[in-house]
Amino acid sequence: MNTFDEDNAIKGALDAFIPPADEGYKKMISETVSELREKNKRAAGPKRRIWKPFAAAAAVIAALVITSAAVFASRPALAADLPVLSGIVYAAAPEKTASEADLERIEMLLYEVFRSFAACDYDSASHNFVGGSIADRESFLAAAYVDRLLTSGDMFPDGVDAEEIEIAALSAEQKAFRFTARVTLSLVSRDGARHGAEECSVMLRENSEGVRIESMRFETDGAEAYTMMYEETFGCVPSDGASPGVIPLDNRYLIFKQHFAESEGPRQIADRLARMLGELDGIPATAEEKAARSRLISAELGAAEAAVTPAMTSAEEVAAELMYRYWLGSMTGKESDLSDLVERNEETDLLIWDTRLRADMIRLRVLKPNISVEKGSAEMLDLLEETDELIKARFYVRTEITDGVSEGVGEEIILTLRKEANGFTVVGFDREVGDGFYLYSLKPLALKFMAEGYSWQEAGGKAYDECLAQLERDAGL
Repeated sequence: MNTFDEDNAIKGALDAFIPPADEGYKKMISETVSELREKNKRAAGPKRRIWKPFAAAAAVIAALVITSAAVFASRPALAADLPVLSGIVYAAAPEKTASEADLERIEMLLYEVFRSFAACDYDSASHNFVGGSIADRESFLAAAYVDRLLTSGDMFPDGVDAEEIEIAALSAEQKAFRFTARVTLSLVSRDGARHGAEECSVMLRENSEGVRIESMRFETDGAEAYTMMYEETFGCVPSDGASPGVIPLDNRYLIFKQHFAESEGPRQIADRLARMLGELDGIPATAEEKAARSRLISAELGAAEAAVTPAMTSAEEVAAELMYRYWLGSMTGKESDLSDLVERNEETDLLIWDTRLRADMIRLRVLKPNISVEKGSAEMLDLLEETDELIKARFYVRTEITDGVSEGVGEEIILTLRKEANGFTVVGFDREVGDGFYLYSLKPLALKFMAEGYSWQEAGGKAYDECLAQLERDAGL
């Protein structure tokens, strides 16, 4: 290699990691290289000459170090991606409050990220992170927490039904090409009201291409509790993060475990889990991440399916048939016969009167008759009590009803069933939720009359008479 080529090689190596300098700075570098070459010719033999290019490069770098503060002080972002200089520039730079212009840029970037998180659009969010990916544990958990905030009411103050997240306050400190931002987020409910405050710390890095996020972390008790719950369920998130595509499914599973695993019946649970399992294949995640979730969901699904016993199926069939006959009167205007299903006693008497009132509403033209009524399905939600002779359970029953506007009626009922050789007989009926004469008129009246000394037969009849009189007044009779 000749002298001219050596000069170009050294300058080319420097150009690869330093920004353009002014003419005076270039002249200084050229003169330094030439001077070192002349000294080297006079002083050394063959062994010394081997190190000539490296000695020259070291001298140039030394000169660069001396002048780096002047070159990068006004634009530290230029040094952000330079392996040799970034540490020097960062160490020498003072810490200061970010300018209004920088705060505006950071706020716009964060709004874009949080909007993407809220929409579970993690590809769009990733473009705003260093390296083009959400590649650290804290940022992954921040993305998961935002999704949880917007999908689960138990995370909101006073049960707020949040629709979006808003940046309520923002401050930032700058040191060279790095920013540390403190963000306060508010939950915005569907009525436009703002609730609560979620504190988030964001580390950002600026280079010649702009500002990008290095990592972000929520710093509230709610976020800490969520992180603990998440990692107890799915295992510790690796330091380099995980595939964000699993976040929506993971949060649905966590909500299921918190709110539905104990309140839903095995059929509902099995349906819910089967849908989750079916979505796994389409999730952008690694095979290992999918397998871990498949194991969790499959275990829960197997337990739910095993809980659907023949006895449960038989009891559900009785519940579905009972409510079909109850609602049949809303089409025919005639009281349905329940005698083969129900034993009339103190615990079922009001059901008989309520079935008659259902038909009376149509007979008196208080309501228009339904177009069709068909038997639907029932599911046992809770087995409340069980003995050798009886079971008491809460059921969800859906009856297929068409009234010209809507289809189907879903309701919860509580049945006490006596075990028979060929099935069950209803020996107790009650409601705790719903509307209609039973819960708000018939039952309160019957209890009042019994408190006045009437027998249960007399109390039920008098309660029916008062409800019927109200229906007649409503019909204008």
